[in-house]
Amino acid sequence: MRWITHIAMAFLFIKLIEISLLVDLSSYYLWPVIALYAVMPDFDTIAGIKHRTYTHTLYAPLIASIPLIFNLQLFTAALTAYLSHLFADMLTPAGLPLLHPKPTTYHLLPAAWRIKTGSGGELLLLSVVLLLSVSFTMAASTTELDKIFYYHRTSDIWVDISFYENGILKSFKDKKVVWTDRKSRIGIVENKKLKIIGREQIIHLKVTEMKPVKRYEKEIRTTMKRLRDMDRLITAYRTDSIWRDFLGTGRDLFLELNKNMNDKIDIRVVCSTS
Repeated sequence: MRWITHIAMAFLFIKLIEISLLVDLSSYYLWPVIALYAVMPDFDTIAGIKHRTYTHTLYAPLIASIPLIFNLQLFTAALTAYLSHLFADMLTPAGLPLLHPKPTTYHLLPAAWRIKTGSGGELLLLSVVLLLSVSFTMAASTTELDKIFYYHRTSDIWVDISFYENGILKSFKDKKVVWTDRKSRIGIVENKKLKIIGREQIIHLKVTEMKPVKRYEKEIRTTMKRLRDMDRLITAYRTDSIWRDFLGTGRDLFLELNKNMNDKIDIRVVCSTS
């Protein structure tokens, strides 16, 4: 296989790992690593090693990726890219000696279907791989949303997000997700007010940071004046000795109640500790 096919195959494998494991391996700083490890097995001739021998074995990906074990993202990306190279070469007539120095070669396709390097078959394979990569990338927002639903109970999460609201495209960078319904909606704070965004509104979504936390609710007494400037999430408030459910920020509650600025109110706020 040519280098361009190997790199395209590597990015497809990366996207499949992201979707199946709900991990992020698409950060820009990983791209050079993915591209390098996608073609690394073919550096054998440069190193004076016979082509498709030791660098094309089952143990080679692990050995080559071990130096990056200090960073799990780097290690996973490198290992996946290297394995994708072996997968692609097993589609060719020559196959691979996965257990070299044992001479047995392994293939993934019947003899009649094997793809010759530089042939029309490889061009077709490259086209299919690129098409699948684009398709999975377009579905990535759904994957990121599922990741948020899964981890938000135990983590503070920040995202880059673009979405439509009343026909207007809005975009935010490194915005904290303060609420989810764990099904189809998330909440962020804009201008100290809770904004709920549905799955169908989202054009682009990418988790930029996650921090493990313990989340809990705390009852506090405050004044309406302080409530007006509060952007923390409130789940309930008490008036006339009765607790009432609520979902919004302090400013949302202030606008809803419209009470005297000096009036006091009991509220339940969402807190978190690392």
